[in-house]
Amino acid sequence: MMKTKEAELMSAVLIYAVRCIAEGDYAALRQLQIGQKEIDELKRIGIRDLYHAGSIRSHCVTVSFNRELFWSMVRYMKSQTEIEDDLQALIDRDAPYEMVRDFFGSSTREYTRRRRASIGLTNAGRPQEPTEEEVDRLWDMWKASDRKDASGRLGSVRDYIDLAEESDVSLRSIWLLTERWVEDEAKLADIRANQER
Repeated sequence: MMKTKEAELMSAVLIYAVRCIAEGDYAALRQLQIGQKEIDELKRIGIRDLYHAGSIRSHCVTVSFNRELFWSMVRYMKSQTEIEDDLQALIDRDAPYEMVRDFFGSSTREYTRRRRASIGLTNAGRPQEPTEEEVDRLWDMWKASDRKDASGRLGSVRDYIDLAEESDVSLRSIWLLTERWVEDEAKLADIRANQER
């Protein structure tokens, strides 16, 4: 049976209404102008009935388009896609769990699942230590960076990825070293503050 676009719309609306009933969301049903009599009938609709909705060539809904909500939804979807892309970029570049957790709140299970799905990542465990030349190069770039936030860290995932590409140092090493440097600078600031008292 070939589904018409009208049938697809009706099926989607019917499934939405049935879900609203199951979740007790009667406010959403009122917005659709579905009354108690229709709710009672929807409660009796079965799978076979929904199957037959696939052959309907018309629909019983009035569709309106809210432009303001549309653009709000578009912004939300794009921001979620950017977040997902940034998270995957960190995983693909072998970022350590702590970094992924700090930026995205990911669980170890999610982190491990994503790592398994990526190809060519290092084994779990201690990363290879960077050379002295890499550490010096990274230190110079870190100190010169104007993209750090108040805590002394880079402000975004993209900043860390850019630093990894510019310095040719792995994200694992960058995170390990820069977190150590941020901690050291915080300790020095505390010591100076105590000496000034």
